[in-house]
Amino acid sequence: MMMRSKHSNMRLRFVCAMAFAATSILGCTSVLPPADEPLNPFVDLEPVELDGVERNLETEIVPLGDFDAGDVLRVSINGDSVTEVLILTTDELFVEAGVLVGGGPANEAFQYRIPEGGRYFAFAQFDPLVSASSRQATIAAELGDEAFRPPAVQNVLLVFEDGFLTDPGLFDTEDGTPDQLEFLESIDDIIRGQIVDRVRAIYADSPVIVFEEGDLLPEGPISTVTFNGERVLAEDQDVIDAALPAPDPTRPQCQVRVIFGEVLPRGASQDSGNQAAEDDASVYVGSLTGRGEECQTSVINSLNNVVLTLSQTAAHEIGHLLGLRHVEQIDIMNRSATLAFQRELDLVRGQVQFDRPANGTVVSEVLTTIIQDPDRYLNAVFDTTPQ
Repeated sequence: MMMRSKHSNMRLRFVCAMAFAATSILGCTSVLPPADEPLNPFVDLEPVELDGVERNLETEIVPLGDFDAGDVLRVSINGDSVTEVLILTTDELFVEAGVLVGGGPANEAFQYRIPEGGRYFAFAQFDPLVSASSRQATIAAELGDEAFRPPAVQNVLLVFEDGFLTDPGLFDTEDGTPDQLEFLESIDDIIRGQIVDRVRAIYADSPVIVFEEGDLLPEGPISTVTFNGERVLAEDQDVIDAALPAPDPTRPQCQVRVIFGEVLPRGASQDSGNQAAEDDASVYVGSLTGRGEECQTSVINSLNNVVLTLSQTAAHEIGHLLGLRHVEQIDIMNRSATLAFQRELDLVRGQVQFDRPANGTVVSEVLTTIIQDPDRYLNAVFDTTPQ
């Protein structure tokens, strides 16, 4: 990313033109074939008319206009290859980027309440497998219902299934001994308590309230993250995930692709703009350790590793339930945070990543036009004003 200046804008236009030809995913590009002079949509485009009329989408980022806190918009972006819609606002540091402050589903109108005065934009996320020349969509925007307000909090219940550590969980079904199984059973309550404490610490001072089984639950919707002992294999074992350590050719028997956690139902990614107040996710404890003496992982080296890995996997999935996306920086929302960085992580500002398949590999590419600031995002998708 580049600092504000006349020269940086010139560099951005060159970078955007080159990046469009290479990947066609940067927000500074057009959904149509690139023009001779690529634009910076954050400064060069006029806002869309707020009259509810559908108009052809010509850029992935569309200015919605300048608004006051409390204004409500109704936005709809429709197109066969549009997967989701993000709401951005201007960034204080970079004129070429916007900050993620909300979103909603594609092909469906949703309302958005302006959290703070400023300029706002809509970003259309397209299926990466669809070529730029085939990306067609329309946008309609208008003022929404003044009475609309987002939720004040998100309640999340952590559920631990019986045998989440032992069935098979962290128990090695190939080389495990009765003594090891007995030990895992003996630390069940300790691990549960420390996981709950760690997840609560990660979301402390946020609108996210974490409950455990046995707590008095509030009335109304509640999201659930379930820990179970399953070892879930990825459907395609031939695809290499670039976010994980490179395969070890000396141990081909250990190169098994697994799913550590996911938003449910399978195939869902994140709840853009936190539109659902009672969505669910799972943490697959059995996927977090290898099988057999040669394939064991460092997850089981200590109680601290067990707690960090499981709690940060849960916090990562909660982030997706709230609408947070993967980021390049090493924090909770990094794609490889649960295994590659077994230390305490937080939610920090970073560049959004977009995952796509490429030649038998799952790769993450940085969307240089979108910044994720978790504090600012959570303040935007929740109603934090005093009642």
